[in-house]
Amino acid sequence: MDSGTHVTYLDVLRLPHVLRVLVPTIVGKLSFAMVSLGLLLLVQSSSEGFAVSGAVAGAFGIGNVVVAPLRARLVDRFGARRVLALLALGYTAGLVGLVLVASSSAPAWALVLLGAFSGVCTPPLGAVVRGIWVLLSPTDQHRRRAYSLDAVIEELIFIIGPLSVGVVMLMPNGPTIAVLAAAATGLLGTLGVVSGPTPTPVQRRDRGGDWRTWVGPLRHLRFWPVLLVLAAVGLVLGAAELLATAYGPAIGDAGPGVLLACFALGSAAGGLMYGARQWDGPAVPRMAALGVGALTVLVAMVWITHFGAQLAAFVVMGLFVSPSLIAGYLAADDLAPAEERTEASALINTAVNAGAALAFALGGALADGLTVGAAAACLSAVGAALITLAVASYTAHRREPTAATHR
Repeated sequence: MDSGTHVTYLDVLRLPHVLRVLVPTIVGKLSFAMVSLGLLLLVQSSSEGFAVSGAVAGAFGIGNVVVAPLRARLVDRFGARRVLALLALGYTAGLVGLVLVASSSAPAWALVLLGAFSGVCTPPLGAVVRGIWVLLSPTDQHRRRAYSLDAVIEELIFIIGPLSVGVVMLMPNGPTIAVLAAAATGLLGTLGVVSGPTPTPVQRRDRGGDWRTWVGPLRHLRFWPVLLVLAAVGLVLGAAELLATAYGPAIGDAGPGVLLACFALGSAAGGLMYGARQWDGPAVPRMAALGVGALTVLVAMVWITHFGAQLAAFVVMGLFVSPSLIAGYLAADDLAPAEERTEASALINTAVNAGAALAFALGGALADGLTVGAAAACLSAVGAALITLAVASYTAHRREPTAATHR
């Protein structure tokens, strides 16, 4: 039940155990803010080109996407302490292996394989911490404010991460140092989280051999439009990273990091504005509108060639991202029962990462075969198709009862 008291960000930070969980989570997420750009630059520095670098980053994203629901179920079953620690070790080993292989004459498939392995082992810090927010929040107002705070902090991390990569690129062996730094922060942050007081997750109800045990939250038809819209948003995220590596070097080695920092700055500002008010009505139409806004700026990048205008465009494009994620997290809570919330939250990230992986793989190939502008236009068309499908699915299934109706 919500109280009539207005809940502030400070009220959320004063909740028990929040800072002991939040601080190491920030360190761990800094790794995720650095790793994709670091991998792109590392592979490109080994003279493999856009296609191979996009394939490695795409394999990392696909590996992350494919097993994300399984990782969430493992966390629910065995606890975050054991599962996250093992995943962090595999994640770190994979990234260190990539650095070693990239510096040798190993074939491209070895880079792609290690990228996929690192993605599979990526610790699901976001899903775990959002599960903790649910458990720690005494009211829905605290939960909504906590999700907004979480999204804004993550975007601030995605300002610091690319800028850190940009600064590291000024050093000798910059790409190598960037990927190793991503490995170190991922390991330290994850171990910090598991050493803290992680609350016990809600136990999943036993459904026996029911097919619903295997599909989990995906059995809720109203959840699919949310995932489709967020896949389009993820596609924008991946496209932004590719565009940054293509346009950024025009002003020097730090250029890609500066562009992505502008993107994250816009997303953080969007999250603050979105979280400052109470939104009524269903989330999917609002999310679709936000997605269309981001795709409109992406397609406009075809004609934007001045670096100053590109900086502004990255800020505007980012404005639509964080609000989409916040709305998606809240929709997942509403549509999935309590015992599936960690998995539903992981599926939100899965959808975003799937879109980003598609952008890396398809956009990288198009940028090598055609032009960067043509790649942006094609990715915008794919994103528009995803949102159209989401709206059609939402219209067809909008009257399906939510999970709360069954409880």
